[in-house]
Amino acid sequence: MSDEAPAPRPAPPRRQPLMADVETLVDMGVLEEQPQPPPDEPPAPPPEEEANTLALDEALAGAGIQPEPADAAAIAELAKLDPAVVDAITRWVQPAQTEEK
Repeated sequence: MSDEAPAPRPAPPRRQPLMADVETLVDMGVLEEQPQPPPDEPPAPPPEEEANTLALDEALAGAGIQPEPADAAAIAELAKLDPAVVDAITRWVQPAQTEEK
């Protein structure tokens, strides 16, 4: 046995295919611009949530409160709560009924 290491064999150079994103290929004129799908519309809220939103809006209107656009997000979050909780909120928002004799 000899103490010499075997001579290295030359390996062919590795070639990786060139990669580019579609936007670059469109800019280079290699590809035509692809049509974009329309943005997904958010799904409609469940019927229970819609009923809660309507109840909250009616309670605020009954109390003479005009919600501002910034309040819409809070009303939407409250509408996601349990209907019993929303009922308690609507009773709390409505003005106290005074009995007149």
